[in-house]
Amino acid sequence: MSSWLRTIAKTFVGHEEEFFTLGHRVLELHNRDGSETDDPVGRAINHPVGQVTEALLQWWYRQSLEDGQGLSVELKPTFTELCDGRIEKYRHGRVLLAAHVIALFRVDRDWATEHLLPHFEWQLSEHEARAAWEGFLWSPRLYRPLMEVLKGSFLDSSRHYEALGKHRVQYASLLTYAALDPGDTFTSSELAGAVRALPPEGLRYAANALVNALEGAGDQRAVYWANRVTPFINNLWPKGQDVMTPVIAETLSRLCVAAGGAFPAAMEMLRAWLQPLGHPDTAVRMLHKADLCRIFPEHALDFLSLLIGEQTQWPPTDLSKCLEAIRTAAPALEADLRHEQLLNFLRMHGGG
Repeated sequence: MSSWLRTIAKTFVGHEEEFFTLGHRVLELHNRDGSETDDPVGRAINHPVGQVTEALLQWWYRQSLEDGQGLSVELKPTFTELCDGRIEKYRHGRVLLAAHVIALFRVDRDWATEHLLPHFEWQLSEHEARAAWEGFLWSPRLYRPLMEVLKGSFLDSSRHYEALGKHRVQYASLLTYAALDPGDTFTSSELAGAVRALPPEGLRYAANALVNALEGAGDQRAVYWANRVTPFINNLWPKGQDVMTPVIAETLSRLCVAAGGAFPAAMEMLRAWLQPLGHPDTAVRMLHKADLCRIFPEHALDFLSLLIGEQTQWPPTDLSKCLEAIRTAAPALEADLRHEQLLNFLRMHGGG
């Protein structure tokens, strides 16, 4: 019944009374709790309570929604009941409400602030906060007015990173995007505390978000590097040796290349993080594709010499092309010891 209600919610005409009656009966009759799971979102969308909640939300989106108009009388009592933290089975519904928190906040800020947003607070209940944040992170986006209210628990989520399950990737990325454009919502010290609280895996995903942001800047990469990424690295990124892992080094090597015209500046800033990699293929391929060996031969040679060493299991496919481009652009570098070492590495493995 709950699955059928969810299916027809977007299309049925008339019969609203029957639709809501059936939905309420499912919520009242379904008494199996069992909400503890490693996948709150997956459990919610397959649970009758979650399916009814989604059906109600789909019906709601068919109405003419406006900021500040308030929740309709058809939905407000039910959504309020779903937000009762004392009823464990309703947590599946709260996951779905959390996934739509931006729309709910925009339409009825007072209701959302009173009933839904407290479930995001880690200090009140880690189980509730995990479910709410995983619901939100299912398809997250930054909405400044909401972030101003949720700021404390959003930043605190970095200290509960592992609890976010498979949605921890989205959290690290969202935190990074928030830090790249903090506006008046976050201070530098607040963001630094959250970023530095991330474990190495979270920092890798944060660095990957930096790569995506730079690549999305298109022709403005050099400007974006100077105005957004440089302050992030200088002010927020941790400096301890314990996070200088090969995995993070690989991501930061791609960040250097993604800087485009700011490649020399990126190399200067991130050089200490780079180290020989077991599989530097992606970074070298990006370097060749971006034509940086021809544009910045000296820095490209330095880059390759840092990434390729004894730990490298096999020469990257484009290494020979990169060395050739470097020699063509700056013939004097052919006598450079780093160039000779890379050429010898190629020859030892049947290339060059």
